[in-house]
Amino acid sequence: MKVKVINRNEEEYTRERSQDLRKVHKNLDPNLHPFEKAVEYTRALNAAKLDRVFAKPFLASLPHDDGITCLSRNPRRLNSLVSGCADGELRIWDVAAQRPLRNLLGHTSEVKGVSITQDGDACVSCSTDCTVKLWKVPFAPDEAGPLLQNDRPVFEFRGKGAFRGIDHHWGRNSFATAGPQVDIWDHERSEPVNSFTWGADSIMSVRFNPAEADVMATAGSDRGIALYDLRTSTPIRKLIMQTKTNSIAWNPMEAFNFTAANEDCCLYTYDMRKLQSATCVHKDFVSAVMDVDYSPTGREFVAGSYDRSVRIFSHNGGHSKEVYHTKRMQRIFAVRFSGDGSYVFSGSDDMNVRLWKVCFFSHLVIYLLSVQPTQ
Repeated sequence: MKVKVINRNEEEYTRERSQDLRKVHKNLDPNLHPFEKAVEYTRALNAAKLDRVFAKPFLASLPHDDGITCLSRNPRRLNSLVSGCADGELRIWDVAAQRPLRNLLGHTSEVKGVSITQDGDACVSCSTDCTVKLWKVPFAPDEAGPLLQNDRPVFEFRGKGAFRGIDHHWGRNSFATAGPQVDIWDHERSEPVNSFTWGADSIMSVRFNPAEADVMATAGSDRGIALYDLRTSTPIRKLIMQTKTNSIAWNPMEAFNFTAANEDCCLYTYDMRKLQSATCVHKDFVSAVMDVDYSPTGREFVAGSYDRSVRIFSHNGGHSKEVYHTKRMQRIFAVRFSGDGSYVFSGSDDMNVRLWKVCFFSHLVIYLLSVQPTQ
């Protein structure tokens, strides 16, 4: 007579310390676990959802006295940011310490654009009061505490009409302004050295190519996107779209590609050599896209919309991979990537510049912004 008995040595399954894990026997025969892949997929999906539920991408807000209309990051210093307001005031921020360094007073109307020079020591701003002003950009000192001071412009350039946008050249002491026409200015001259017109009543935005610095793109009120070359002082090509373009951003790693933020809730990426059709259409916004800016890596870009949301797209992705919004955030008019590509700045109508993490699940510390963050 045979008797089958289940025998187990208790010492093998008893923990020596309370911190030890309990030993669990599992039969690895796949025939006994037909739904193993489905179970693991569900677990991974739930874990990814929980990461998003508990994510905290918002880091800080930098308050102003009026709505934010434009932003510019310093290409030489990670912790330096310049913001322009609708009341004509500009502020230079020490982002790591969350403190303003300077109030730039001089404009009497809304600031429409600001751009920092390539060496990071000065910036130019334009306004609807028909003036462009040149300012000094100071270093952020090491000592803590408030350092807010009022500064006046170093030089003033006066135009014939209201300015809508501005961008500084990546290699020379010159800049371009968008207004009734595209004007090229030099730091040493009070009159524009060159002007471009191509059928538009007014130019809404202008942006230099960071890879090919003498090439620039403009967006006009006639729904057109025009390309210019300063070396030949002639327009290159022009594209007419269905709706108006609000802003343009060049890919810093792909010299021929640029992305246009459009009024029809979409963004369009074009190759300047083939303007017949867009290489990619980026969707997800439900209102007009107001601003766009590329990451220094060129692999992603951030866009802000009139629908009060900030979205991050892959450079070749049709839909956004991240969307950021808060209850109090109003319409977005300006967005910028930080110099290391780890943070995003957004300026909205509710008088705040907000700082966001690009990777919502990464553990970054704001006061280490000037140092390579640990992830």
